[in-house]
Amino acid sequence: MGLSRFTTNVAALAAAGAPAGPARTNLTLALLAVLAAAAAIALALAPGQPALPLLLAGLVLALLACGGLLLAYRRAVACLHEAVRSARDGHLSPLPVSGLPRWLIAPLADDYDALARDLGSLFSEMERAQLAIIGERNSHEAVLQSLPGALLIVDAEHRVTGSNLQAETLFGLDRRALTGQDIFLLTQIDDAGQALLREAFAGAQPVRNALLRINAAGDARHVSLNLTFFQRRKDAAVPCAAVILQDVTEYKRLEEITHQTEKLVAMGQLAGGVAHELNTPLGTVMGYAQLLNEGRASEERQAEYVQVILAEARRCSRIIDNLLAYARQPACQPLHCDIAALVYEARDAVSNCQGRRLQVPIEVDVAGPIAVRGGAGQLEIVLVNLLVNAVQACAGSAAPHVQVVCEHDDEFALVTVVDNGPGVPAENRRRIFDPFFTTKTGSGTGLGLAISHSITTRMGGTLHCDAANSGGGARFVLTLPLAH
Repeated sequence: MGLSRFTTNVAALAAAGAPAGPARTNLTLALLAVLAAAAAIALALAPGQPALPLLLAGLVLALLACGGLLLAYRRAVACLHEAVRSARDGHLSPLPVSGLPRWLIAPLADDYDALARDLGSLFSEMERAQLAIIGERNSHEAVLQSLPGALLIVDAEHRVTGSNLQAETLFGLDRRALTGQDIFLLTQIDDAGQALLREAFAGAQPVRNALLRINAAGDARHVSLNLTFFQRRKDAAVPCAAVILQDVTEYKRLEEITHQTEKLVAMGQLAGGVAHELNTPLGTVMGYAQLLNEGRASEERQAEYVQVILAEARRCSRIIDNLLAYARQPACQPLHCDIAALVYEARDAVSNCQGRRLQVPIEVDVAGPIAVRGGAGQLEIVLVNLLVNAVQACAGSAAPHVQVVCEHDDEFALVTVVDNGPGVPAENRRRIFDPFFTTKTGSGTGLGLAISHSITTRMGGTLHCDAANSGGGARFVLTLPLAH
């Protein structure tokens, strides 16, 4: 009765603790065999029972149960070994064993499956990271290859370890031929460039936009050099360098052409300025010379004509000197002059030529002598230009009239030239001081106001067209600093 109860309890306990499915069945059978062996041995030992047959039967059943468990354990270990070998080859999968064998090595099987899952996830992340690194490397390589300048990667011994397509084109060598070349022998850089590079390499100092002359593929080239240093590894004792050479040979050639063109333009501006400024006094000389040639005037009048011609000739000489000085653009000398007296002289010069021919009266309102900073010769050019433009602008009016007002405050002298002509259109006000801009048909050179504005600015004054003039016509305002 006691043995039967023990057997029943053990079987129930085994069934409750075994894994589900076929594993539970196999385990139950093995435990039942062990229990049967135990029962046979117990009966053999009981009084009054035949001991030897029952003992042998129990031992046989026990051996069979142990053999079955050993076989199941061997199969489980063999599956585990096979899974490990597959893992070494990169095939990570759950352990392909179930039932009693898996139950026998359950802790090892569970740990292996967990390790396989973790390693699989880790390998997937590593693969994604590797693909991302490859993508970044290809992207960087594409950027380096598309750089407009020649790129050379140089090691601590000044030898090329990397390059791009522009470097291959510049030096006429492929990447293999460039690799290992000494940077100084490759570029055949001039002495100044060699000194600059050696100093930069010695102190790992970057270089920015250094213009150098090199010899590339047998041709002398002008390049803009940029040099920066970096370390391939954190523990590197000597940094590597990235050298970028931008070929600026064509730019230098165009710069020289532009420089020559600017010289020619300056010569043209000077010639045009001379012709423009000499036109007024030469017109006066021609007019009085014609009167002398007619011979109708008295001797006294003829002497007066000669004095006017002499004065205008001297004025021509002064204009030429001043235009040459303007072309050289010297620093303004600390000269002083009376702007009021210059206004009268400019009025007389224009009235004797343009004013009389076009019959345009010029009215002057001056508040006494006013000393300003600036040379008399250059300021006379400015005043004559303003008056000539005003007379020509209002010549077509019904009652042409030009008014000049000269006044001052505590800091500046103010000269205002007003005419009653058509005025300056709004779209032209920003351009009237540009060289060669003119609204005159056939007679204007576009240099008068440009020269006047430049002279005034260099003297510390201003010249502008007053857009707020409400009386019609044009109103130009000349401001000059007083000579304190």
